[in-house]
Amino acid sequence: MVSFSSLFESSSAYKAVLVTSCDIYPGFKIAQELLRHKGKHFEHIYAGYFQENELVHYLKHHGAHCIKLAIADGVDTIADAYRKADVVVVVPPIGDDHWSKESCVFVSAAEKAQVKGLALCSKINAEHMNDFPMLEPLYEMEKTFHEIKGKFKAASLVRCSLHIDMLWLFRSQIASEKKICLSAKGDAKFAPLVQADGARALCHMLTNPKFPAGFYELTGHEPTSFDGIAHDAANMLDSEISFKEVERKEMESYLRGKLCENHIRFIGDMLEALNRGLLDKHTDHLKDLLGKQPLSVKEYFEKNAHDFKP
Repeated sequence: MVSFSSLFESSSAYKAVLVTSCDIYPGFKIAQELLRHKGKHFEHIYAGYFQENELVHYLKHHGAHCIKLAIADGVDTIADAYRKADVVVVVPPIGDDHWSKESCVFVSAAEKAQVKGLALCSKINAEHMNDFPMLEPLYEMEKTFHEIKGKFKAASLVRCSLHIDMLWLFRSQIASEKKICLSAKGDAKFAPLVQADGARALCHMLTNPKFPAGFYELTGHEPTSFDGIAHDAANMLDSEISFKEVERKEMESYLRGKLCENHIRFIGDMLEALNRGLLDKHTDHLKDLLGKQPLSVKEYFEKNAHDFKP
C-alpha cells in the first residue's frame, strides 16, 4: 500500500481532500488542520456537513468548500461530491437523522466515485460495538471498508479512543459545581486523546511519505480513569473536583440542548462501552504519527485551566 502523500503529486487531477461530518467537532478539527496545509500538499479542502452551524461557517470563512451531504441523499449523490477529491476522509455522520446501518453509504460511495484514497475514522474495538444501537453503525462501516479497501491506491482505518475534549461539555459543572458527572464508572481505565492531536496525526498520515496507509489506533500515551481525571483537574485548577457516576438519563438531560439527540445517545453508548472495558487499549500510534508524545490529561487541563474556572 502506498502512502497517501503520493496521491497528491503533479499527476493528481484535483489535489483535493474531502472530509465528511464537519458539522461535528471531530470532522471539523480534521478539516481545520488540513486547511493549515492548503497550498502545500493540496489545493482544495471540501467539508461535508449535515447541518449548517458555527463550525461550518468557520470552515467556509477560512477557505473550505462546504457541501451538504446526508445519508438519505444516497450513494450516487454522495459519490458525485466525492469525485471532486483525490482522497476522502470519512468521519461517521452521527449527527445525521438517519444514523444507522445505512451510514455505510458514506464508505461505499468512495468506491463508486473511484477516488484514489479512503481513510475511515472509527473507534477503538469497533468490532465489539454491535451490542450498542448508536455504535453498531461503526462496526458496519468498518465491514464495508474491509470489503472495498483493495479498490483504492491507499486506504487507512484510523480508530480513536475516547476524546478528552468531551469534558468541554461539562466545564460549567467543573467550574460551578466542582464535579464531573458522567454515566461512567470512575475507575474504568482508558487512554483518552485530545481531538487536536488526533487531527494532526491524521493529517501527518495524509501528507508525510514516511507513514504508509494501513491500520492505526490512536490513544493517549497513558491509561487513566475519570477518578484520575478529576484528581488531575483538581491539581491544575487548585480546587476540589470530584467525579460522580450518574444515571444515563441525568447525563442526557444535562446535554440536551447542547448536542443533537444522536450525539447524546452516542456518548451514552461510548461510556457504556468504556464501563465494559472496551476502550482500555493503549498504543503508541499517535506518538509515532505526531513525532512526539501527545497531550496528556494533566497538560490538557494546564493548557485550558482558565476555561474551567468560574
